[in-house]
Amino acid sequence: MLRTALCYQISRSLMKPPSRTTRDPDSYAAWRDAAQRESWKNFSDSDVNGKDVLDFGCGEGPLSLYLAQEKRPASILGIDLDPRAISRANDALLGVHDDVPLKNLKFTLGTINGLPAADESVDTILAFDCMEHLMQPKAIMADWFRVLRPGGKVLIEWFPFKGPFGPHMNSLVPIPWAHVLFGEKALFETAERIYDHPKFVPNHWDLDEHGNKRPNKWTKVRSFREQAYVNELDIKSFNQMVTDIGFRIARQDNCGFGQRGAKHTVGKILMKLPIIDEYFINYTLVELQK
Repeated sequence: MLRTALCYQISRSLMKPPSRTTRDPDSYAAWRDAAQRESWKNFSDSDVNGKDVLDFGCGEGPLSLYLAQEKRPASILGIDLDPRAISRANDALLGVHDDVPLKNLKFTLGTINGLPAADESVDTILAFDCMEHLMQPKAIMADWFRVLRPGGKVLIEWFPFKGPFGPHMNSLVPIPWAHVLFGEKALFETAERIYDHPKFVPNHWDLDEHGNKRPNKWTKVRSFREQAYVNELDIKSFNQMVTDIGFRIARQDNCGFGQRGAKHTVGKILMKLPIIDEYFINYTLVELQK
């Protein structure tokens, strides 16, 4: 009770309206588009040019559309479990100017029963901003291994769970490392109370088709397992999983908080500390090779 009360009071004091980016669906889509383009700068065009590419968890397709238009992939297949996202991706594909040939790009709805791709039919798999949401990560990564050709790669941008905002709940609980400081029960109880606070302004994904706030989903969950949205995967467990499957970790660059200046320097130092280093990793860039 004390931890929940403290977590709630701090969260309430830090509560502020969402930015236009997260309040408006079109603004959010534009932001995602720009963010995916920026993320790609961390990887090499050689891993998509002339390659058969699978964009896993493609969402509304910004990364696939960007690569199909700006790079030279042999083909791109975008897959996502969300039918609304795939519908919007296909709408975006239809909206591309006719003078830009994108016959090599296709979006399709995925299933929980495995990827809709044949064995050894893909050269490169992209998994950006989705690794933390895979509730059966080992089974899914094993399926990646199945569809990859020998020598093929998986390129991953991932926000591990132990990081400052690993739970992905900072719109409700904007406290770094709240899951570590207060525990998951206090975290979910706080989220429930903040959501019902009269001054809380929801993001667009918490609004129905009429723009009204949806019922409070946080009343039903008290753990990440019940929530089934964030898998609590840490880097050590991830590395063991991919090694067991048969992947080679060709690259793993851990990135701390702060992109420049003193904050960046301090972040680099903290990431080198034994035992607690993972708590200071904001995101990591990974290349797996079959």
